[in-house]
Amino acid sequence: MSTPEGVRPDFVRRTSYCRLCASSCGVLLDIEDGRIARVLGDAAHPISRGYTCPKGRRAGDLAHGPDRLTTSMRRTADGAHVPVAFGAAVDDIAARLRAIVARYGPDAVALFMGTQQNFAALTPPMARAWFRGTGSHKLFSTMTIDQSAKWVVAERMGTYLGGRQRLADADVWLLAGTNPVVSGNGGDGDGAVVQNPSVTLREARARGLRLIVVDPRRSETAALADLHLAPKPGTDAVLFAGILNVILAEGRHDREFCARHAEDLPALAAAVIEVTPTLVQRICGVHPDQTRLAARMFAHGPRGMATTGTGLCMGPHSNLAEHLVAVLNVVCGRYLREGEPADDRAVLNRSGPARAEAVGPSRAYERGFRSRIGGIRAIRGELPSGILADEILEPGPDRVRALIVSGGNPAAALPDRDRTLRALRSLDLLVCVDPRMSDTAALAHYVIAPTTMYERADHTAIMEPFFPEPFAQYTPPVLTPPPGVVEDWRFFLDLATASGQPVKFAGRILDPAAPPSAEQLLAMTAERGRVRFDDLTEAPHGLRARRLESVVGPPGADGGGHRLTLMPGDVRAELRAALTERAVSGDFPWRLTVRRIREAINSTGTGVPGLVPGGANPAALHPDDLAALGIADGEAITVRSVSGLLRTTARADRTLARGTVSMTHCFGSIGQGRSFGVNVNVLIGTRDGTQAINAMPTMTAVPVAIERLTSQDRKVTP
Repeated sequence: MSTPEGVRPDFVRRTSYCRLCASSCGVLLDIEDGRIARVLGDAAHPISRGYTCPKGRRAGDLAHGPDRLTTSMRRTADGAHVPVAFGAAVDDIAARLRAIVARYGPDAVALFMGTQQNFAALTPPMARAWFRGTGSHKLFSTMTIDQSAKWVVAERMGTYLGGRQRLADADVWLLAGTNPVVSGNGGDGDGAVVQNPSVTLREARARGLRLIVVDPRRSETAALADLHLAPKPGTDAVLFAGILNVILAEGRHDREFCARHAEDLPALAAAVIEVTPTLVQRICGVHPDQTRLAARMFAHGPRGMATTGTGLCMGPHSNLAEHLVAVLNVVCGRYLREGEPADDRAVLNRSGPARAEAVGPSRAYERGFRSRIGGIRAIRGELPSGILADEILEPGPDRVRALIVSGGNPAAALPDRDRTLRALRSLDLLVCVDPRMSDTAALAHYVIAPTTMYERADHTAIMEPFFPEPFAQYTPPVLTPPPGVVEDWRFFLDLATASGQPVKFAGRILDPAAPPSAEQLLAMTAERGRVRFDDLTEAPHGLRARRLESVVGPPGADGGGHRLTLMPGDVRAELRAALTERAVSGDFPWRLTVRRIREAINSTGTGVPGLVPGGANPAALHPDDLAALGIADGEAITVRSVSGLLRTTARADRTLARGTVSMTHCFGSIGQGRSFGVNVNVLIGTRDGTQAINAMPTMTAVPVAIERLTSQDRKVTP
């Protein structure tokens, strides 16, 4: 590559893509002396079109910051961490795991898969390959921290195999509990508002899309909406029951789709008949005219979907709320029909044929592995993360004694922070794969230092469901990693080898004596795709794949008789409970809600100096609420729940409804001599408001009290 005129000869510009979130934005990296000097959006990238976010632009700090681990670490008897050779660490970890399994059985070993693992194409399949070899059932992930309600819905309702309607040709779209302008996440793998979100939404509205946003805050996305509904936090389920009431009462549902694919429309109508717009106003605080307008606007469509984010999945009655949103899509027939162009976004993956048929509910969670904690069963092979601390602490023959954490930070992410920290500290073996000394890593016996995103080869196979069109991208490493780090997939391969376990990857058993390179593994995972891997590697800005021009086919030979279940008995019982829930408690009159920020994704980015404005996690309230409490903007306060108390500062925010407090999850730090704000999980218990089936605790719309600090204690502490 030639050096641009006037630029130092040790400068080079490389093309790659960011792997901090599902957006996978294309970037240009200016590299000087082997370090990232500047990150620019790649204007030639066909999906992100030059967009980058603040955390993506600080990739240099993430790769080269002073807290970056450049070698694996071992915890000594006095609690300090000292460098250790990777091979020695793997051998000792394998030996300790063998001893634990020999004494207590395989279910004494657990794997926790974090969000950041999912943005490396090779790590999830290799981690799962190692875990399968252990024989354990104790698999956990961040999916069950904030989105397991989506799995529950599919198990209780069933699935339509024709595919979902898309934002690209939609007339209306409803976003609930999500703020994609900030988070880059507005859908359920339907390509909705993930890449360049603000521009994507503005362009959609310019061509005529009507946007409905459900959020207790006038968020950045709500500010772009045609209609913003601001229900009281935690009342989303009742709101959607009311919207369904209007649609069914006025006959605005898709009769043909419901007749073919839904089995209990009358039961649904009977269940929501009492949830009138007037009742919605009493419970949710939404004016009856707004409920009617939302119902009519969405049902009129005729194309477009309702999609949700973590704000719904982390709230009270989350399984019910997610179910009713899915019912809204079914009732309005927002799925692809026989003969319509099929969703063909799979490029590196192989997709099955789309068929105009439903698969009925399976309720597989009624048959999965049963935990001794509350009799909770695994869902899709995973146990809920809400019971992980109990799995570690509660006595029993299969108590978890060894935990491997890949690309996650459960110490910062899990509810009931004090109990979580106590559980992690009690483990016989805690291993964390992390490029920095996170809260979890600070407690670990071993910290495996991995490469960061621009130091590894990668492709976008895992991210394909989030792209708006058939697209794939490959990137080679563009930075030379420090000599003491290792690609995180390699840790799991070497751990399996040291444990004497065979590793099956991409349909073949790998030879531990001749381990493949990352590029070879990436080629294996893409060999059943529709583009040649060599062609992909030669397209630096990514590759738009030719559309297959396939269509949704007719039902299979035995697929015409299945139906989606709209209102099973347990969902009906959950709706009755939501309708009879008592009013706000006088002891805890406020509702603490979840809030995303541009500068961080979960705990990634919270500790980068200067990235998060103020570097802390204030409690935002409406200015009138602050005035009523006699609290000044920036004053130190306490936030108290039935489960705990934290100290932070107040921040005035007019986008909030009165009675609402807003903070961000995954802040806080332990034992590192630094403060990254406060962690709201000290306020969240795992006993109250827990959902059936998936043991999901209430992590937003949490009842709290707000108080000024006493004169004896004005100091803000994490």
